[in-house]
Amino acid sequence: MDTSVKNIKIENLTSPRYVKPYQISFDLCEKSVRWECIKAHDSVSVLLYHEDKDAFLLVKQFRPAVWFNLQDGRELNLTQKGDEGYTYELCAGLMDKGKSEEQTVIEEIAEETGFAVSRVERITSTRGALGFGGAKQTMFFAVINDAMKIGKGGGIDGENIEPVYVPLERAREFMFDETKTKATGLMFAFMWFFAKFNR
Repeated sequence: MDTSVKNIKIENLTSPRYVKPYQISFDLCEKSVRWECIKAHDSVSVLLYHEDKDAFLLVKQFRPAVWFNLQDGRELNLTQKGDEGYTYELCAGLMDKGKSEEQTVIEEIAEETGFAVSRVERITSTRGALGFGGAKQTMFFAVINDAMKIGKGGGIDGENIEPVYVPLERAREFMFDETKTKATGLMFAFMWFFAKFNR
């Protein structure tokens, strides 16, 4: 899969569709405080276990904010190279269609991975980006197998999502491999699985 990203531009946000910056003012311990925040959609995610492959199915995709933060003070190189800015994630999606969490995550599984799932198990919900965001993400678990495959996956609207299998025997090593950019939610999901199924 071609992972090159071209024609990168960085601009101020004027008409946001998915996030809304705002500021909160309040008094705390007799001090006036102003805090910059972002309102974002709640979301769902799912840990997919492929029972025929004895592997987790993750998704890999380019995340512009991760790419930008990886520049870390270097002179901004507006050409992305290799896997820089690509992340390994649980299959996930925004709660922006007015559907239930379960229905949303089942649709995301089909769109991103090409598997038809009828049942998911709710794990828990958490709040993310606590310092400036606080949106809720609800995490699920589902078992998939080859018979449930209905399409290629890859996402919609040019998401260019790549399915990635992580064999269970390598999952713990993968969790701590810092060359593979991932969020803490993915690591939590792996640990939940290991504890629940004694693997």
